[in-house]
Amino acid sequence: MRLRCQTILAEQRIASRGASLTGAHRALRRHRPSVLLLDAVRSPRRALGILPALKRLSPGTGVVLLGRRRPSTALLLEAVRRGAWGHLAERDLSRDLPKAVRMVAARQSWLPRRLSAAIVAELTKRGHAEERN
Repeated sequence: MRLRCQTILAEQRIASRGASLTGAHRALRRHRPSVLLLDAVRSPRRALGILPALKRLSPGTGVVLLGRRRPSTALLLEAVRRGAWGHLAERDLSRDLPKAVRMVAARQSWLPRRLSAAIVAELTKRGHAEERN
């Protein structure tokens, strides 16, 4: 996935290429990039777990999770709660990665439209549940 992203983003300046979650920590400390692409293919839960630390380390960096497929609404909501600015499925990389990087660098989220409606519905549902309690 890393090589594919580098090929797609050949026109963009890439400050660092990390091979692991530890590499993401090092890249953030050293470069303070505007966008970090975090590979969540092997372990989405582990990637979710590291998001708060990445956000604390570099609050100005927008993190885009890269996954094998589109995530469930619950997983995406949790990722956003923990600091992710977006998500891209592997099959959408060629078409959407450059635009997603530009959007997140401009401090705009990158969420698939299909999931945006589901997120709004989930937040509305949670708001109603909180009102009842």
